[in-house]
Amino acid sequence: MSVMKATESEQINRKRGSNDDVSDYTYTHNALRQIHIEQKRWSLRGFSISGLSTYFQIPELDLCVDMGECPMSALSLNHVLLTHSHGDHSRCLMRHNSLRRMMQNPTQAVYYIPEPVYSLAIDLIKAETLFEGVSEERFDLPRLECVRAGENFNLAYRKDLEAFPFNVKHSIPAFGYTVFCKKKKLKKEYAEYSREQIISLKKSGTEITNDVREPIISFMGDCLGESLWEEQHIWNSPVVVCECTFLDPDEMGMARKKGHTHIEHIAQALAKVGGSISCQSIILTHFSMKYSKKHVLNVVSKIIPEEFKEKVKVFL
Repeated sequence: MSVMKATESEQINRKRGSNDDVSDYTYTHNALRQIHIEQKRWSLRGFSISGLSTYFQIPELDLCVDMGECPMSALSLNHVLLTHSHGDHSRCLMRHNSLRRMMQNPTQAVYYIPEPVYSLAIDLIKAETLFEGVSEERFDLPRLECVRAGENFNLAYRKDLEAFPFNVKHSIPAFGYTVFCKKKKLKKEYAEYSREQIISLKKSGTEITNDVREPIISFMGDCLGESLWEEQHIWNSPVVVCECTFLDPDEMGMARKKGHTHIEHIAQALAKVGGSISCQSIILTHFSMKYSKKHVLNVVSKIIPEEFKEKVKVFL
């Protein structure tokens, strides 16, 4: 039996926590064990561990973001936003489509694919279908929508919802998304009018409302930490979901090399844009597989500035 060097043992204990047992570590890294975070009007569910799987679901918005795994709870949701093509975020897109068809769901799900990988997605889906033994004559492409950075689009079955895709810096082309709620708001000049006056104006054909867009949530996807301050508009969303793959001081170089965010970048972003942050929750996701939950919580508690600790939630 080989003997582990002391330095190797210390490193693993630092990552996993010396008192962590195997069952706890396995439980934390089970991709079908969903995390739930409740908000006022909706809930965020899913799982996100770097390299293993990332998927998010918001049932009240009929929305998924990424599909690194496809639990049964995803099958009723009709819209899927893909951030990028890495397998831990994308590999179950067509599993989602296949299971819905198997269960005879009459509604065709819509998969929103970033423009840089749109044609590749079509090739991959076709190859996967043929690999499973479906003839080319029977090949039926699911409903894919090509989305471009900076161009808002409506969700197909939720006309009250709009998504804004934006570029983020990663090791491959990648998007973040902000989801907006569209509504009509009474014009300021009519704010003091009585109900009877409002009814009278409407009957006369007067336009008494403005169309407004209110951000609901922003997803950063996988990205370098600098995207957090380059895309400052995200901090106007009530909820910001951002990755935090690396935690330890000696991993800053690795974060840049891999195109990921280090927790020090989170702290830097909060310092840079702190005065303009209006979000209520900052949800940290996508931690490296090598960390235990205990290690993650300890580091987050130490690094996140005190004034933001109540906003920050760990998606574990």
